[in-house]
Amino acid sequence: DLGDEDTLRNNVTYVVQFGEAVKDLTEGNPAEDLRFVFSTGPYIDSLELSGQVVDAYTAEPVEKALVMLYDNLADSVFQTTKPFYFGRTDEKGQFRVSNVRGGFYKVAALEDADANYRFNQAAERIAFLSTPIELTADTSVALNLRLFREELPLQLAEVDSSRWGRLKMEFNREPHEELNLITDAAYERINLTDSIMLWHKEEQAWELIVKADTLLNDTIPVSAAPQANAVRPQGIQVVNIPGSSPTRHAPQKPLSIGFNRPVSALDTSLINLLADTLPERLTYSWAVDSLNPQILALNLRLKEQTQYALELLPGAVIDYWGVPSVDTLVRNWTTIDRKSLGNLTIRFTDVDTTTQYHCRLLISNKEPTAVFNHTGALNYTNEFKLIPPGDYQLEIIEDLNGNGRWDSGDYDLERQPERVYIRTLETLRANWDLEVDVDLSTIFEP
Repeated sequence: DLGDEDTLRNNVTYVVQFGEAVKDLTEGNPAEDLRFVFSTGPYIDSLELSGQVVDAYTAEPVEKALVMLYDNLADSVFQTTKPFYFGRTDEKGQFRVSNVRGGFYKVAALEDADANYRFNQAAERIAFLSTPIELTADTSVALNLRLFREELPLQLAEVDSSRWGRLKMEFNREPHEELNLITDAAYERINLTDSIMLWHKEEQAWELIVKADTLLNDTIPVSAAPQANAVRPQGIQVVNIPGSSPTRHAPQKPLSIGFNRPVSALDTSLINLLADTLPERLTYSWAVDSLNPQILALNLRLKEQTQYALELLPGAVIDYWGVPSVDTLVRNWTTIDRKSLGNLTIRFTDVDTTTQYHCRLLISNKEPTAVFNHTGALNYTNEFKLIPPGDYQLEIIEDLNGNGRWDSGDYDLERQPERVYIRTLETLRANWDLEVDVDLSTIFEP
């Protein structure tokens, strides 16, 4: 690349890459790897740099990423200057930059959204070496560049207060950082993936100030109730929400039921819990979920392969506003046979005792079946008893800052994305014990 000038440098080898610009006359097939190489000095440079560009989280290869080399070692060179050498990755994410002269180079890979050979858009993914690399005749290294998108500053994308008693705030991403909610109003809070729900009782207009360390500072006005004497909800209803029990239920877990608004109390005299349609009153305890007050959990000793029915008579459930249910609400479950479930044991060995590891166990690449952290002990075992059979995936994040999540990289802060290990486990079969051993010292080498 000639940079912003049209003058060739002295003693430099230049490579003109034609891409698919040249095609044969009859069939129109493009020439493969057609290049024209020339030098402004007495010889042709012959060094090369190769490697692979992968997604920083999934380790999947990235095709058509731009790989750039700079002999200018300034900190901001990726953002301000075109590269001196460059290449592109193939369908396997592999690249080779040839005819390079010896010396020190800063190296980066880029998904160049605007084709200007610079890292200048928040949507562009980048990978970079933390220190320059020296190319000599003896250099023999295959680089692994982990492409990441920097995390955007948190912004409030949408606010919905159209329904009295509920304020929903949607953000441009998951609000990982600590949010400071400032208001005189009382509320119940539910954290969703990229939004926050507040249930409140205020009938007069009020304000909520939302602050975060990422410079977020918004004031949300909430209108007064439309009719002060007729704003109470009509009656709580049973709904399916994430976290409530599926209809086919593992016998070792509590029964849980989801409602369309928060629960504050129960009148147990108006509740019938039946097993196999027998009208006996079962002994149980109940509690509102600490993370989501729309979920009610019932704890009792469950039998296998048994049908359970929960009947909530009118008035049995009291919502957040003190309004009793007006309908008869019914929820049914069927417990499954323990022999139709499996057991999974995960063992970590050679753990770096100074590092926290954030782990997720997913089934069929869906929502996590389990999430756990480990730090401290050199060896660690976690057992998952009576879980559904299927194909599980284990994700282990080298959680360097101990915040219980994966952190992307940051070019300006010279921070690399946290390393991730993803392993597809052997299929867990029904009535089977599966053991998985993970040597962390070989996975996360220094």
